Amino acid sequence: MIKNIIAVVFIIIFLVELFFSSAGSAHRKKKKLKGWNVVKGKIKSVEKIQDELSKRTVSELTIKTDNGNTVYAKQSPMFCIYEKGEEVELIEKDGVHRFIGNDRVHKQGIKETLIGTLPLLGFIMIAAILSYLAHVWG
Repeated sequence: MIKNIIAVVFIIIFLVELFFSSAGSAHRKKKKLKGWNVVKGKIKSVEKIQDELSKRTVSELTIKTDNGNTVYAKQSPMFCIYEKGEEVELIEKDGVHRFIGNDRVHKQGIKETLIGTLPLLGFIMIAAILSYLAHVWG
């Protein structure tokens, strides 16, 4: 009975850790590519819409760049933590823009990834040590 309760608790903790890891990886988007120019912009609106191709609800960010272009970026509504009026970075090459995020969200993504992976690694190390000790003593 106690083993089952412990197993359920470990599964719940594992699922929470996976959520934080996936949220962190979703927020860690800020990658600059060689040959692309960094462009700054401000978020004009954040709307929840249904994507026509995937039939999923997404958050659509409308971004006005410093040079006057309007760019639309889609984010998962579960992980979209951008706010209207917030300054973000995009990369641009030959008139094509890609959304890369901003420092605040990137730092939060790093923190969430660490919150998600470090305790998970701790649980794995404890399980490995207990397994080794059971083998040595048994």
